[in-house]
Amino acid sequence: MKTLALLAIFLLILFPKAYSAQLSPESQISLLTCAPGDEIYSYFGHSAIRINDPQSGIDFVFNYGVFSFGAPHFAWRFAMGETDYILAGERMPSFMASYREEQRSVYEQVLNISQSEKQSLFDALIENAKEENRVYRYRHFSDNCSTRVRDQLEKCVNHQIQYDISKDTKKSFRDLVDECVPGNSWNGFGIKLALGIPADRITTYSQKMFLPDYLMNSMANAKLMRDGAGVPFALPRTTLFEAKPIPSGFSLTSPAVVVNLFFLIVGVFTFIEFRRKKRMFWLDFLVFFSTGFAGILLSFLCFISISEATGWNLNLVWALPTHFIFAFLWLVPALQPKLEWYLKFTAGSVLLFLVTMIFLPQTFHWLVVPLCLSILMRSFSSLKLSFFEKKNIA
Repeated sequence: MKTLALLAIFLLILFPKAYSAQLSPESQISLLTCAPGDEIYSYFGHSAIRINDPQSGIDFVFNYGVFSFGAPHFAWRFAMGETDYILAGERMPSFMASYREEQRSVYEQVLNISQSEKQSLFDALIENAKEENRVYRYRHFSDNCSTRVRDQLEKCVNHQIQYDISKDTKKSFRDLVDECVPGNSWNGFGIKLALGIPADRITTYSQKMFLPDYLMNSMANAKLMRDGAGVPFALPRTTLFEAKPIPSGFSLTSPAVVVNLFFLIVGVFTFIEFRRKKRMFWLDFLVFFSTGFAGILLSFLCFISISEATGWNLNLVWALPTHFIFAFLWLVPALQPKLEWYLKFTAGSVLLFLVTMIFLPQTFHWLVVPLCLSILMRSFSSLKLSFFEKKNIA
């Protein structure tokens, strides 16, 4: 997916000859699949449609993945799940130059369709690119650059594509996201925490095509019904650009390192605290403040955002947004005796969560476990030391 700033000019302005162009018999229409990139919006790759007609001087790429960071209130609308994308286009050399610069591989599959079907698809794309039609509300799992391409390809052949589902495997949306999102990156960790129960729904064969790689592989094995017989829908894939693999090295700032180090520090200081019988309220503040802040973000995505996969997030059982308020109240000595019930409630709910998490209808990132154990340690330690203090006073 590429930003509006990169494309700059819409198809209808950039290619005026396209309005009434009739494709020649030499024309080819192909599916372009681009490998994932390093930016969060490019983790899942990209799909586009190429129209190539040397006789007419046409070599355009139709792109449903265009958005603008500079659009009004972009960050807020993105968080709310109200991002609008558009269909735009550019010339093929420009398209390829940008992906070479980003070091993202590009693959092409020429479609094995008739001349009338080529023209029908071309006309549909031109119509779809008009100002009154080009904008659509982006939905990551159900309406994106890949699903829109799939729908156009199916429509141009009157839905006569037969997919090979013999090797289809049972996967949820979360499983598919895990295949694309870097597991040990902060963006990846945040995405996986943000996904709620809806992401654990099992996908159909067609739904998997929200990922460009699945769309590419599906079209490679698809058949087009002609006079009662099936012919390949797409010619064998060719590589237009193969990027050099970038090795992923070990990082001291990765989530796995930071979260486990956090757990270790909490454990060490909790042990010291218990041996000295002297409470470290600053440690309670650190644990509850951080998990409470995470809970606020998750609550926003769960209850306010209309994103299709962030609702009903059971991570809120341990990352309660009220932890954020409790962190500050717990620093007030006069309030501490009145807040012990909150520690008991927290310890009970987190312990129950850990015991039952493998049975819950949501899959959790493994780093949730050390975070939960950190909360448990602080809750039990504070309750235990409070008990000793009351006993000594008595």
